[in-house]
Amino acid sequence: MRETQAQTVQVSALSDDLAFLDIVTEWDVDSAYHEWKAGIVVPPTFLAGSLPRVIAICNQKGGAGKTTTALELAMALVARGLRVRIIDADPQEASMTVWLRYFYPEARAEADRKNLMHLYFDQTVTLQQITYATPFEGLYLVPSFPDLEDVETKHPAGTDTALQYHLAKADDGIDVTIIDCGPGLGPLTVSALVASHDVIIPVQAASGLDVRGAAALNRTIGSVQGRLNTELRVAAVVLTDFEKSSLARQIGGKLAKAYPNAVILPARTSVRIGEAQLAQQPLRTFAPSATTVLDYDRGASLLLGNGTAA
Repeated sequence: MRETQAQTVQVSALSDDLAFLDIVTEWDVDSAYHEWKAGIVVPPTFLAGSLPRVIAICNQKGGAGKTTTALELAMALVARGLRVRIIDADPQEASMTVWLRYFYPEARAEADRKNLMHLYFDQTVTLQQITYATPFEGLYLVPSFPDLEDVETKHPAGTDTALQYHLAKADDGIDVTIIDCGPGLGPLTVSALVASHDVIIPVQAASGLDVRGAAALNRTIGSVQGRLNTELRVAAVVLTDFEKSSLARQIGGKLAKAYPNAVILPARTSVRIGEAQLAQQPLRTFAPSATTVLDYDRGASLLLGNGTAA
């Protein structure tokens, strides 16, 4: 795993004088609506994660903001000097691999360009071999393509624990691995949950269906906790496309009650996200003052205790 381009771009920290949300200890459901102002909920019981860390971004519903959450959290952590790997565990074509540019080593023949699918089917492939540099210093990507769906349909031996095994075996100096899961609760998502310390659940702030769908995800998380990963926890719920409304307030309250030990992070909406995707740039570099960027930046510092690389 080496830098393959002549020079990578360093991701800058954000200015402290931007319009960050306040940090509170509980979700406000009692004040008059005209006085209500959403904040980032950090319960007194919440403990920031230690390094190295593996984080799964999960919600079986499509369009919940998983890929945006994965990329913007990764960029915020890289800006703090951490080395971050994103694993694209979504076989859809409109996934992280399409959004985030990456670079194959120049000396590697096209036939030797492996991706996440090979990790499940080829016992000789290592995680380092499928981890590629991106244009950003300290940020790496494990890409995937539609043939990753074969893991779901053929379920090769050891699927549940494959990522866990390879992450434990890797010795590549990565501080945080973020797994961007697909819209399903099949073998790939289970594999991600088995490998992770934390789960982050993106939920559309204006979708009651997302809240109802969380019950199925909770059953899957509970099953993994009971059988294969007793240390797994829900660390945060991200309210994506957040705008102030009575529905968003109600959804935030329900989720804060459902996950009393998790950070509740409103990620304010931005029309620039789609533009950033078309430009194949993270929102953080495409529109660094967008409120969405600010919210993910603050969320990253809370989840890992304002940690920076040693």
